[in-house]
Amino acid sequence: MAGVTQTSGQDHWSSRAAFILAAIGSAVGLGNLWRFPYVAGESGGGAFVLAYILCIVLIGLPVLTAELMIGRRGGGSAIAAVARLAKTEGSPALWSAFSAIGIMASFLILSFYCMIAGWVLYYVVAIFGDLFAAIGSEGLGAISGGAFANSSPAEIEARLSGLLASPMQAVFYQGIFVVLTVGIVSRGISGGIEKAVTLLMPAFFVMLLILVCVSLVQGDAGRAVDYLFRPDFAKLGASLSDGSLLGSALGQAFFSIGLGSALMITYGMYMNKDTDIPGAAAMVATADTAVAIIAGLAIFPIVFQYGLAPSAGPGLMFGTLPLAFQQMPFGAVFGAVFFMMALFAALTSSISLLEPAVAWRDGDIDIPVEEKKKRRLRGSIGLGVLLFGIGVMHIYSQVPVDQPNFFNQWVPLDFGQFSGQTFFDFVDTLTAQYMLPIVGFLTSIFAGWVISKTASREELGFKRESRYKAWLFLVRFLCPAAVGLILLKSLGLF
Repeated sequence: MAGVTQTSGQDHWSSRAAFILAAIGSAVGLGNLWRFPYVAGESGGGAFVLAYILCIVLIGLPVLTAELMIGRRGGGSAIAAVARLAKTEGSPALWSAFSAIGIMASFLILSFYCMIAGWVLYYVVAIFGDLFAAIGSEGLGAISGGAFANSSPAEIEARLSGLLASPMQAVFYQGIFVVLTVGIVSRGISGGIEKAVTLLMPAFFVMLLILVCVSLVQGDAGRAVDYLFRPDFAKLGASLSDGSLLGSALGQAFFSIGLGSALMITYGMYMNKDTDIPGAAAMVATADTAVAIIAGLAIFPIVFQYGLAPSAGPGLMFGTLPLAFQQMPFGAVFGAVFFMMALFAALTSSISLLEPAVAWRDGDIDIPVEEKKKRRLRGSIGLGVLLFGIGVMHIYSQVPVDQPNFFNQWVPLDFGQFSGQTFFDFVDTLTAQYMLPIVGFLTSIFAGWVISKTASREELGFKRESRYKAWLFLVRFLCPAAVGLILLKSLGLF
């Protein structure tokens, strides 16, 4: 039977709580802290939030449940799990190709994610350095002041562009982050990832709650709530007519939860048999959505209070917020807390993005435990070196064009949607608009049509048959239809 996953060669989460923390940590990342609030405001406020929640419930949650089921029932690695399940159902092992694409997607996403996480680390060092310097010269009273007190607004806004123009500095911070990620993943599930998330995630939630309380008290809470949740019908009408609302909401759902990247298939492999998959999936999806919304309530009251622009995209985190922290009381402290929180979120996501490739390097379930440990160490280091190298390419592609180098001039695929895109933009578009939707589409087909009802019903263990039938309908029909339409739109076919 394809459900042989409880073997001596397969590591497992020590508890359901450990899995939930790890899965939430994988879903909660930098995208929750700036992308969701920004896209929500720019895409119709409450209309986008409603569309996003519907995408999570009707598409994200069924696909997440399917991925966890595939991982636990198949075991080994994402590729081996799908191949084993396909063989059991009398289908060709070629089905494992979609999990291979997912592993490549997660690795490519991680390659530029580490670059952005390096920026976060740079800001952590800068803001703490500035705070300690102020305390050294002014005493403890300096903690009541704003962040970057000795910098002008122009200098604060120029920090990120200055980092981009100094690629070796960006490479240094990216390298530190890669080492942290590899160091955790190389220690395995129970010895590395689980220990990291049980420390990082509670700290993340405490810092997030502190920030949202401070923001709602000191900031313009009414305007922030209006920006995030009041439907803008003009924007709603435009986005509905061209399909951009559904595309943005579904894309955010897939990217945020980690669907289509073999990530949740891999985490599902380590689940114990007594863990309730549908319940666990619901908790992960709910927590991820809640964090995204709470992050908006932590960020935008401060932004509006100090008259800053909310529509800054990535610049919201690295330009707008530092300006706000400079102006607010105790801004240096709260700025330091914010960037530490962002660093923790980045790290819990990065270890999950690296795990699918490392698990593949570990080998299948028939590999002895000691051999797996050796393979994991070698695989983590080797993949880390490759990850660092690709990250350097991303960093140099972001250097301003007035400092020409090969990578900021190189256009990898100069046609169609990729026309004029540098390496970073190309990889971002390739993964988000093509690879993840393709894998999500094929995952739905595989879980709904290839895996037998008997197998999926047994593995999922829904307490009510009606819930199983609802999941099966969604994963068979609605999920592939919705994801397929978005994919066709990305291909320019309608």
